[in-house]
Formats: sequence, C-alpha cells, structure tokens
Amino acid sequence: MRAMYLANYFVAGCIAFSLLGWVASLHPHAFRAVLCLLAATAIIWCLSWLLDFSLSSALKISVRDLQAYLIAAGAMFLVGLGVYLCT
Repeated sequence: MRAMYLANYFVAGCIAFSLLGWVASLHPHAFRAVLCLLAATAIIWCLSWLLDFSLSSALKISVRDLQAYLIAAGAMFLVGLGVYLCT
C-alpha cells in the first residue's frame, strides 16, 4: 500500500515540477522566482540526506521510508527539469 501512495506522490510531484517549469518559461522574473524556489528545495533535499537519521526520528518514520521519499523527490525533480528543458 505504501508503494501506491509513493507512486501517487511521485506523479503529483512530476506534474508540479512541470508546472513550475512552464511558469518559469513565461517571464524572466518568474524564471528567477522559480529558480530560487528550486534552489531552496535542493538545499533542503541535500540537508535531508545529510541528516536522515535524526530527521527520521523527528518525523517518526524509518530511515528506509525517508530515503525512499528522498529518492522519489529527486526523481520528480529530474523529470520536471527534463520537461522544462524539452519545452
């Protein structure tokens, strides 16, 4: 059942990152805003990898589940970036 939820979050995340890429292509100011948002997201993602053991205890989930979410988030980012670069 968890894999189904993770797949749903993955598809929703891909759609969200694709939408951000589309918004970024509309105007240079929107591009800068989306770029800042993606940079902040990347920093939080990297910190989550570095602090995965302490973060998993704070969120009360296993380290394996947290790492699965982080891998899915990285894949969402790559798919969204690919859609943005291809449009």
